[in-house]
Amino acid sequence: MIDLGLKQKEVLFKNTEKELLSAFYSSSTGKSNKEFRFAKVDSNFINFLPYLNDGAIKLYLYYVVVAKNDTGESWHSIDTISQKLNATGRSIGNWNHQLEDLGLIFRTSNGRKSKATFVLPLTDFAVKMSTQKIEQVLTELKLYDTNESSKVFGRFQSVTKLYVKSQTADTITGILCVHLNRASTVGTTVLNSVDTYIFNVLPTPDENVVKRLSEYEGNGRVAIVNGEEKITLGKKAFESSNCFLVNVPFKVDETAVYEIMSQLTKDNVDFSDLDQISIQNLGGKND
Repeated sequence: MIDLGLKQKEVLFKNTEKELLSAFYSSSTGKSNKEFRFAKVDSNFINFLPYLNDGAIKLYLYYVVVAKNDTGESWHSIDTISQKLNATGRSIGNWNHQLEDLGLIFRTSNGRKSKATFVLPLTDFAVKMSTQKIEQVLTELKLYDTNESSKVFGRFQSVTKLYVKSQTADTITGILCVHLNRASTVGTTVLNSVDTYIFNVLPTPDENVVKRLSEYEGNGRVAIVNGEEKITLGKKAFESSNCFLVNVPFKVDETAVYEIMSQLTKDNVDFSDLDQISIQNLGGKND
């Protein structure tokens, strides 16, 4: 479009009150306001409200407001919080236990005198880590053991190998993904469930495997890949029964892995009618 430099008439408010309030909010939360903190309250928090007393709700909102934007962490002492909320240290302790028991926060000292408080995510997500870090998570937290559960990530669910064929880049990317699930419950009632997908992009697959998968032309976007060896992570070896070829129209990143895995791990998904591709005797090995 050619800019003729013509001056345009000012557009007046159509809904003065609504548009003015929106303009005020945008300005007050902008970078010029150094006092503004972007407090994130997950919409799933509403599921917990009937099970929290007023003090615990007030304390949770306090943690949300003071948490660092990039880590969700705060280091405020019980004395400081007591003064801010006009409550006793004993009350703060009781409220902390309630929030921890429901999986809303995680508190750790890491050898220090005071404790750090982390506001935990209440919505599913995918996070990229190196294979070494994935092994460390599973080994140190014993998450490959069905009898163990982490307050942060929950329980181990599965290990999945993905071959993602991107239509935009015309490439096949190997991805290793660990599925963890953390459920917040009261008795037998599940208040909230969070699926975490920890993944890593693997080195380029064997040429013969890439060729075989690239030549595959199925009716669906997903196919089961057979012929993989066992996957070893830390001290545990997993049968690589969950191995898929997935065709996607976009690049492979955290968002893509989340969208793929969130569909593959649904309880009501039926894999029985998926095409199967064998890569045995093609040199395909786990990295």
